[in-house]
Amino acid sequence: MKKAFRLLGIITLIFCFSGLLSAQIQRPAKKPFKIEVGINFGSTLGYSITESAYSYGSLESYFFDIDSEYGEITPELSTPLSFGGNISLITNMGIGVQFALDYNMSSDMTGTSTYNVSGFDYYYWENISAADSWDVTGSADMMVLSLNFIYKYQGGMFCPWIAAGASYYTGSIEGSSKVGFGFEDAWMDADYVSPSIEMQQDLSGIGFNVGGGFDIHFTPNIAFSIEARYFILGESEINWETVAGEELQSYIYDLTYRMNSDWFQLKYGGYYYNNPKVWSWDYWQFGADDLDALMDSFKFNPSFPKIAAGIKFSF
Repeated sequence: MKKAFRLLGIITLIFCFSGLLSAQIQRPAKKPFKIEVGINFGSTLGYSITESAYSYGSLESYFFDIDSEYGEITPELSTPLSFGGNISLITNMGIGVQFALDYNMSSDMTGTSTYNVSGFDYYYWENISAADSWDVTGSADMMVLSLNFIYKYQGGMFCPWIAAGASYYTGSIEGSSKVGFGFEDAWMDADYVSPSIEMQQDLSGIGFNVGGGFDIHFTPNIAFSIEARYFILGESEINWETVAGEELQSYIYDLTYRMNSDWFQLKYGGYYYNNPKVWSWDYWQFGADDLDALMDSFKFNPSFPKIAAGIKFSF
């Protein structure tokens, strides 16, 4: 009888152990990581751009003197909207990697180019004074691809996170306007024209980004996300260039001129004649290349902060 009870006990233990082992095998194992896919829409706080200046200084001619002749080119850029997406691979410890794309919509360039000249005309015995201005137009475009390390707090409805990493920037900036150019015409009178200027610069390069945010989980797999990031790329120094070869109408005597790379020319009777800036003993030869050398370069900083909100899905 004792042997029967012992055998029954052993069989009972075997069945209990088998049941526990079966339950462990059938219980789904917790995944070592999760994948998050997010989309967001927001706004940058804009780029940084500086102004340019140019000055011809003073000059003396046979019948007039110019005390000062200068101008300023002041571009401004609008604040662009931005949208983006990201894919994150996050471990159960909250550490992971993230691939992100951020696309900034076109930032419109506006602003003003001003021109001022003052002096005295001895032939007409009167002051020379002129002021003019022209619009600055253009745009800046930017897209950023980033590979980041990310840490996200795991657990609960409210999950903050931080991320930082390397970024590849691709984009461009372009603009156009006019500047003033005063001169002495063939009849020894003072006049001026407005040559066109333009600039274009590729903005591709390597930079960094850092940021953070928090996710509010409505369900275990869907969350509302708010984020703030700062994208860092090196500053660019850009030069305005004069459009050489275009025909220009003078403002005072309505004559036709042309600004070549090495000579400013009068168009008269269907022919072009070299016209220096002044005809006096200086005989100041002047062309588009000389004007380019007088215009200061300006600085454009494509780094920008971004604030955005969106939605994330977890898998």
